[in-house]
Amino acid sequence: MALRVTAKIALLLLAGMLWELVAMAQCTLSIAGTVTDEDTKQPLSVATITIIETGEKGMTDAAGRFLLKGICPGNYTVKVTHSQCRPVQMHVHVQKDVQLSFVMPHTVNELQEVTVVAAANTKSGAIGAELKGKEMDVTRGQSLAEALQRLIGVTMLQTGTNIAKPVIHGLHSNRVLMLNNGIRQEGQQWGSEHAPEIDPFIANRLTVIKGASTLRYGADAIGGVVLVEPKLLRYQPGIGGEISTGFFSNNRQAFMSGMVEGNAKKHPAFSWRVQGTYKRGGNARTPNYWLANSGMQEMNFSTAAGWKKPNKGLELFYSQFNTKLGIFSGAHIGNVTDLMNIINNGQPPAYVTDAPFTYNIDRPNQQIQHHLAKAKAFVKTGANSRLNAILSYQYNWRREYDIKRFSSSSNAPQLDISLQTVGADVVWDHYAGKQIRGSVGVQSSYQLNSYSQRFFIPNYQAINAGVFAIEKYSHKQFAAELGVRYDVRSIFDINRNNGRTYYDRNYGSLSANGGASYHLNDWLTAAINLSTAWRAPQVNELYSDGLHHGSARIEKGNPNLNPERANSVMLSLNVQRKNWQAEVVWYHKQINDFIFLRPTFPPQLTIRGAFPSFLYDQTNARISGVDFSSQYAFNSHIAWQLKASFVRAFDKKANDWIIQMPADRFENALTYQFADGKGWKDPFIKLQWQWVLEQTRVPATGEIEVTLPNGSKQMASDYAAPPAAYHLLGVEAGITKIISGKPVKWLITGSNLLNTVYRDYMNAFRYYADEMGINIALKVQVPIGK
Repeated sequence: MALRVTAKIALLLLAGMLWELVAMAQCTLSIAGTVTDEDTKQPLSVATITIIETGEKGMTDAAGRFLLKGICPGNYTVKVTHSQCRPVQMHVHVQKDVQLSFVMPHTVNELQEVTVVAAANTKSGAIGAELKGKEMDVTRGQSLAEALQRLIGVTMLQTGTNIAKPVIHGLHSNRVLMLNNGIRQEGQQWGSEHAPEIDPFIANRLTVIKGASTLRYGADAIGGVVLVEPKLLRYQPGIGGEISTGFFSNNRQAFMSGMVEGNAKKHPAFSWRVQGTYKRGGNARTPNYWLANSGMQEMNFSTAAGWKKPNKGLELFYSQFNTKLGIFSGAHIGNVTDLMNIINNGQPPAYVTDAPFTYNIDRPNQQIQHHLAKAKAFVKTGANSRLNAILSYQYNWRREYDIKRFSSSSNAPQLDISLQTVGADVVWDHYAGKQIRGSVGVQSSYQLNSYSQRFFIPNYQAINAGVFAIEKYSHKQFAAELGVRYDVRSIFDINRNNGRTYYDRNYGSLSANGGASYHLNDWLTAAINLSTAWRAPQVNELYSDGLHHGSARIEKGNPNLNPERANSVMLSLNVQRKNWQAEVVWYHKQINDFIFLRPTFPPQLTIRGAFPSFLYDQTNARISGVDFSSQYAFNSHIAWQLKASFVRAFDKKANDWIIQMPADRFENALTYQFADGKGWKDPFIKLQWQWVLEQTRVPATGEIEVTLPNGSKQMASDYAAPPAAYHLLGVEAGITKIISGKPVKWLITGSNLLNTVYRDYMNAFRYYADEMGINIALKVQVPIGK
């Protein structure tokens, strides 16, 4: 059936391409319009207008007017940028000459932080990418990590099918900093199965900054920074919003998310927003069997209110994230012999593979709740400066329920742990004309961690503080950035742990980064970023001792760990020709005292079952790689996209490869954009193909005793060899239907269309089971109000 569906899609795509070759008209049309400032209502001069699909560019004159000539009929995305404004874009269908009007929000007057946009072709030394618009719509209903994986250089670290976190250039967890609506996300990121407690429906845009390119957010973001950015509060009178709903076929997951926002004409300074999401899915299915106890349930909501005047403003935000996650039953085995047999054979036991579909979530499972409250105020301190003050509170509560080995066992969670964080930031943003802008700030936080029941990490308190200064300079084709930061971290009161005693820890060090970009001409931009940053070892890396429940393994901390020091260089080259775009990013990191999780032998048998064991260790690492992306538009309807990413992680002490790094991967996509019709617009279809190679760059030997197919024993670096390479076929299609004057979006997506049996090296449960099989999703977005 999958083959028939694929064949029909391919025929439809081919027919559209042939029709385009026959019907394409001469390129004699034009796109004209005006650009104005949202606050002053005045025309904006020197704004750049770009047609993304073709690379055509223009610039506004003193009256804010622009004109692009020689345009072919078709669908286009028109993007407008200005040095002091956030970029805006609009999708247009060109059948005749088009007149457009753009209103741009001025960065200086926005209530939220000035974001360092991570794109090589912006006026910054930062290098990265962002997800928004149609690309963001397609990911609705997926996890945050699944959505971010669409960006080049970003992969996933998984625990089964329902837990994932982003990996940037081979680095994850505490090396990747998450900013949730401007607040540093302080969840319990103590391993692969502690996914970010963030509802992606909050975001209007997801931005990834690769490497330690900016110091404003924290020195420990050696891997990069993820910005989860809601759109600005509504400051036009009226009430509007959106409802998104959808269904996934594989685990029969359904979701619904709604957002309503408003602004009153009588009180234009005040705006508000309410948002909520519900998701529920049952057992996922591989091509051959159901994954027992792999369901999930999620309920989230957020609310925001803002009061904004030209010279001052206040914003309040609160969100709550709630999820219940089933842990695959086949990962919790009763004895060591059965555990090793399952890993060696590569298949779960029959009582697991024979399990039916169900929405019920049994033990083992996790229940997580995360609260985030934020208050931010700003006041202008002059014509070109303002002071921002942010106060935040987060409460992260995790309960883990093990399998009940005896009927008389308690129904209480085996681990009950909470983390409270209070943060306070003060940042002064200043501008000197159009060429110089910068930020000086102080950031601080206090944390209290406490647990009950089973021990995994100790109780502790922590204080973090940092001071930074960043200056940026831009002139014509050249832009440069220089930043310096000093941080201290103190971990104390670690002695209330059933008799265990630990020493207090105090760390402090300096970080710095510098970057520059230069527009060599109107189609070629080069950027470079140099940085040195450090990261203190986390409590789990120092003191964990016991079952890491979700990843089904025993983890042992190392109290002798030193802070990491990463010295990095990153280069990028960005090409934007008339119908071709390409970007290549090369990076190289020298990380001294790199902390990693090393498999040890033998597995450990506990009253909760038998589990592989791991130990935190340190070495000096060299991590290098290349990200490449390219898009070629054959015409206004047909476009081809190629992505490729490569990571090389080397253990300099052992003179060998480092374990648990992403394999090389390639992605191809062919998109056909149909012409608009009466009552419908923006129809498209996109075929995708992904090829992930086998990870052959793993340590040659280790201390894990494995049994080969011929019965002989061998010492290896992991409990199971890396899985074979795999190919996946996917499809996306969408259309916007005008119903009662409102644009209703319909989207269909399909992954693993050929129902391929495969395993991914970055999934902790590759020891036990295959990945998810074919999955078809239908999604609908309905606007509310105007």
